[in-house]
Amino acid sequence: MNKPAFITFTGVDAETDPADLVRLADDYPVEFGLLFSPKRQGIEPRYPAMQVINWMAEELPLRWAAHLCGGDARAVIESGASPHDGMLKRHFQRAQINTADPMVQPSLIGNWAAQQNLRAILQCRGSFPHVASVDVLYDASGGRGIVPRAWPEATHTTFCGFAGGIGPHNAVESVIQIGRFWPPR
Repeated sequence: MNKPAFITFTGVDAETDPADLVRLADDYPVEFGLLFSPKRQGIEPRYPAMQVINWMAEELPLRWAAHLCGGDARAVIESGASPHDGMLKRHFQRAQINTADPMVQPSLIGNWAAQQNLRAILQCRGSFPHVASVDVLYDASGGRGIVPRAWPEATHTTFCGFAGGIGPHNAVESVIQIGRFWPPR
């Protein structure tokens, strides 16, 4: 069975012990996702305040992914720019645009990310689309933590991931089930 290149842990917040993140990254191929949303930033625990995000990104030598939600995702979709472009370019390796809009043009997201020297990730809620300009994350849950009834086969995409309700209680079972669909390298 092919193994994933890395696992992303999303939802790092102000209560997360930075030393634990560094230790985990020393032992395993992980990426840490930080959630961005203008309405939720610094209010909801999963969306740390911008000063926390800035500190983590600047001080912790880790693999980071920015997960742009709500207004931050819409800004990229509508204007091809993010209010966080400078920070993303300096400290992040990937940026995920969280949207349920099936009309989003992957090439628009890919072009924006390339200008920031990032790999782009675009969500899909159904079958994996046939794209090469972005990575694709299957997340039918949309951040609500709901495990899908079935995982789609990873075809027609260059690099993909799976999300939705995967946590300590079911991670092993989920990875085994998803592993049946992992694309060959």
